[in-house]
Amino acid sequence: MPTSEPSQPDLAFTSPSERARIIDGLLQRRQRGDLSALRELWDQIYAEVHRMARSRLRSEGPRRPIDTTVLVHELYLKAGDVAFENRAHLFGSLVRMMGQVIIDSGRRAQLERRTGTTASGGAIQLDLVQLGFDPVVTPELSGAIVQALDRLDASTPRAASVAWLRFVGGLELEETATCLDISRRTVVSDWKFARAWLRRELSTRYPELSPDGSSGNL
Repeated sequence: MPTSEPSQPDLAFTSPSERARIIDGLLQRRQRGDLSALRELWDQIYAEVHRMARSRLRSEGPRRPIDTTVLVHELYLKAGDVAFENRAHLFGSLVRMMGQVIIDSGRRAQLERRTGTTASGGAIQLDLVQLGFDPVVTPELSGAIVQALDRLDASTPRAASVAWLRFVGGLELEETATCLDISRRTVVSDWKFARAWLRRELSTRYPELSPDGSSGNL
């Protein structure tokens, strides 16, 4: 397990296909037990991970439970315990880890502020407008969304990975396509399916939610 995070790399520019080849090779080395491959892998994906962390924490508002750099460092430490199968597994796992770190940090911050909130009160802030609802989020609903994403992952893993990266990680269509090694058209299709699926799940469980009449943003 790594003990410290690599500094932000100053890498030479490579084409997307060459970079994908490098990442795939590093993942294979990591699966074979090469511990040094994680540090090299982190150098390659640092920019995306930092961008996801910054985007995710921006959604938390002014009272963020954790600093961006600290969040990235926590992800690096957690990544040391996982042998990622492929790029989809890599980035999907990092987004899930990110959500859990934020939830845990939020719980600690709430307890430290002595607001009367119990240790189960942590949540992540998610943008319901993307699903076609009014922009109202409660901790209970945030937890329900994460649980729904886990259920979607059990039935449609690729669509769930797209939803995690787009909805939770805040990645753009092209970035999501690169991370999952799929086409932009496939990302659009999977994101449309995932939004509709999540909207149906939440509408069934929370009928009081008020749709805003839109189908969400691509």
